[in-house]
Amino acid sequence: MSMLRFALYVTGLVTLLGLTVTNGQALTYFPIDSNRLAYAKEIHQKAISDHDTLLLAEAWFLYGKMYGLSGNYRTSQAYFLKSLRIQEPRGDSYELSRLYYWLSENERRYQRYKDALNYANHCLQVAQRIRSDKALVRAYGGLGMVYESIWNGQRKGHEAEYRRIIACYQKGLNLCYKLNDTEGIAESSVHLGSLFSRVNDPQAIPYFKRALHIFTLKDKGGIRVKTMVHLAEAYVQSKQYNLAGQLLTDAENLYERKKLNDYDVRILLESTYVLYFNATGQWRKAFDHLSELNRLQRNQLLADSDGAIRRLNVEYETEKKETILKAQKKEIDLTAQNLRLQQLFTRGTFALLVIAIGMSAVFFRLYRKNQRMSHRNAELVKEQNHRVKNNLQVVASLLSLQSKRLTDPIAKKAVEESRLRVQSMAILHQRLYDGGKLAEVDLQDFIQEVVRGVLKAYGYPTITTRFEIEKIILSANKAVPLGLIVNELITNACKYAFPDNNAPELAISCYRTGKKIELVVTDNGPGLPTAKTVKSGSFGMQLIQSQVDQLDGTCQFRDDTEEGKSGVLFAMEFNV
Repeated sequence: MSMLRFALYVTGLVTLLGLTVTNGQALTYFPIDSNRLAYAKEIHQKAISDHDTLLLAEAWFLYGKMYGLSGNYRTSQAYFLKSLRIQEPRGDSYELSRLYYWLSENERRYQRYKDALNYANHCLQVAQRIRSDKALVRAYGGLGMVYESIWNGQRKGHEAEYRRIIACYQKGLNLCYKLNDTEGIAESSVHLGSLFSRVNDPQAIPYFKRALHIFTLKDKGGIRVKTMVHLAEAYVQSKQYNLAGQLLTDAENLYERKKLNDYDVRILLESTYVLYFNATGQWRKAFDHLSELNRLQRNQLLADSDGAIRRLNVEYETEKKETILKAQKKEIDLTAQNLRLQQLFTRGTFALLVIAIGMSAVFFRLYRKNQRMSHRNAELVKEQNHRVKNNLQVVASLLSLQSKRLTDPIAKKAVEESRLRVQSMAILHQRLYDGGKLAEVDLQDFIQEVVRGVLKAYGYPTITTRFEIEKIILSANKAVPLGLIVNELITNACKYAFPDNNAPELAISCYRTGKKIELVVTDNGPGLPTAKTVKSGSFGMQLIQSQVDQLDGTCQFRDDTEEGKSGVLFAMEFNV
């Protein structure tokens, strides 16, 4: 029995070594999947028509993956590197992490574990930086497979490496549970099952069964066949040959039915057939499958017999270094240019600063000059108002003296009324130069002072007077006519409403509504005459009407009949 196995081994080795004499023959690969090819071409054409470099990188990736599945790893790696030239300068992304994973896979297949580990670590680092759990699942799986391939050649005395592989696969599995990714759970279970299978650990079988159940439900072709083959291998190791043989038959049928043409799956299927037939003593069948396995592996080795893929990597790294050097030179040139621009900018800024300081000094001097002029003008205006007020007081005093010398009551009354009008204008001007604001008057104080001046002149300083006046600031050109109107109204009240009135009352309200000011003056006299509402021909009424017109306002007199009271109500409103 042992001699027969040795013969099989030698035959296989001779077949394998036969590749050295077939270097000149054409390599045979698995057929390209037509659907994958059509999709890759569609993306390629769209990228060219849209001038989209990222989409072009995706097309190169699809070509690389497609050729990798057919076993043409040399062409696959060439396309992956073309995609990498576009993706890598753009920085971290999910697509870049995915690309590093497939580059690592190709290097691992050719047992160049140093390069494979380098790509796998790049894959993990990008996934961690972009914080993508989905990318991390793939990265941990790829890194675990590289570690497993390295460990597989060492085995003894490398328990730490074994635990590191389990840790990678377990991290991927935990992330899949977090994402509720059933396919990811199945793939991570396959990784763990394969690892346990390598050490003949029976817990490999439940992992494979769980994965197979998920892939069957999802109707996944290639990975489902792969899982069935792995499970069959585990059954062979546990000497459950009937289950192993049935699974291999089912896997073969599914592979043919799905028309998979997957190089990796075919290699795995053939190697497991060799293992199964060898374990069951079916040497002829084992030899046939070993021959087929050697033929498939020969293509893979021939493709890299002259180091073609390694040269592709070297070319890429050389080009990458040249690009970095060019970028560094460009950066140095840009830095020098920026330095020159910065110097010019500094000089220009300094010049502008000097100009700004000079202009600021000029503006400050002009401001101080304008401030002094404004202060001087304000003093002049106050002085003017003061003199006008004094002149008006002189006129009022002259009128008062004149009224005392008159004996005619009508003339005396007319002079006194004129004195009161002049007095109200004097009060206005006093407010103008006493107040903090020039040419503006606070109606609250102004109206009260005018009213009290008239009441005092007519001998009613103690009558009940209700003021409801808002604090309104009014310009002088509107305050003068308003003061004359109030003066005339209070004068009329003193003349017609308060005589023969045991309890004379006066109410004045002034408030603002929107853009209008409303003035209401009421007394508790006998009211308006019934025959004629207003003596419009009198001088007082003509003065009131002329001042209302000057304010561009409206007014009315009416009897105040509120709550059964008598009296006259005057209401006026005008725009501010």
